[in-house]
Amino acid sequence: MTFGPAVGNVGMYVAREMLASVPEEQRQEYLRMVEEISNLKYQLGVEVARQLPRLLAEHDTDMVARYLGHIESIAEVGWKSGVEAAKQLPDLYDAPDETLADAYVEIISRATGSPSDEADEGELSKELESLEAVIAELEPKVKRAQELRTQLAARDRRDDKRRKHAVELAAALPPVLARLKPKHRQVYLEQVALVATADPESALEAADTMLDLLNGERVSHEGAAEWVARGLAVLEDNKEVGRGYFRLGSKFSLQVIDELEEGLALRSVARVLKLFATALSGEEVSIRATNELQAVDAYAADHIILPPEMRFFEEEDDNFIAYKVATAHGAGRIEFGTYGFQLSEISDTVEALQRTYGDGVV
Repeated sequence: MTFGPAVGNVGMYVAREMLASVPEEQRQEYLRMVEEISNLKYQLGVEVARQLPRLLAEHDTDMVARYLGHIESIAEVGWKSGVEAAKQLPDLYDAPDETLADAYVEIISRATGSPSDEADEGELSKELESLEAVIAELEPKVKRAQELRTQLAARDRRDDKRRKHAVELAAALPPVLARLKPKHRQVYLEQVALVATADPESALEAADTMLDLLNGERVSHEGAAEWVARGLAVLEDNKEVGRGYFRLGSKFSLQVIDELEEGLALRSVARVLKLFATALSGEEVSIRATNELQAVDAYAADHIILPPEMRFFEEEDDNFIAYKVATAHGAGRIEFGTYGFQLSEISDTVEALQRTYGDGVV
């Protein structure tokens, strides 16, 4: 409740009926005194606001000033005691012995404050102020220390994981190196070292993948370096995606290899070679790659087996000619029945060989 600009915030402590009980000419002074006490503690202001109308009506201004002085002196050592004293003091002022109020204030002040308060309060306050200043300066450093602890703990966890994968790489690498063609050794070791520096777990994947890429002549040494460089860029953005790249578990990784593959890819000319072989042999012939041997017969009259890439020459046109020569060779075998031959057709020759060299010769 507010009472106009002069009242300020004391409307929170002063009920309308309290203000109405104060003579109009004393109201501004009343509000000033309530506000002054309430600055010490809100609860003190509330109680003084209740008691002042009575004091203003029954006593002179000197008594009111005495009352406020008593409240302030007690509040300095304990505001809760001050609230209770504010309630009790008006009755003591009405007592015949005028010294009772002063004695009461002395007793309550001593009871509220500790015996050493007066002696060392100033020193304690100074020390507290100094320590609070130090604490204020230390707070940013404490916060930074906590951040560093968190970062170091996370790094320790990463380092533990890294060391674990480094041990696995140490065990896995020698067998892989034993299978690597010597001509690829230098570039292989250089590129695996780059991946291992970035992430040992990815290096485990890259070690196997690069073995196949280089031994299978799918990429040149420059191509292998480019494939690793692109993978490291992916790894830097996202560890899991990067690890998938190095184990050929991502579409992007396969696209990069297709882009970097050396020579002429069979799939790009397979249809032309099929038509070529069919025209030469007079039979419906399909073109199959050597990496499909696990699914097809290498020697059959309905297909020709060719390498998945042709890299004998630097120019694609020359590699295409090599494919055509190999296709013509296969078509000739089909046309002239090479794969249709049966030993039963030369049984006399087989028997003669067996008599001479034993049954196991054929």
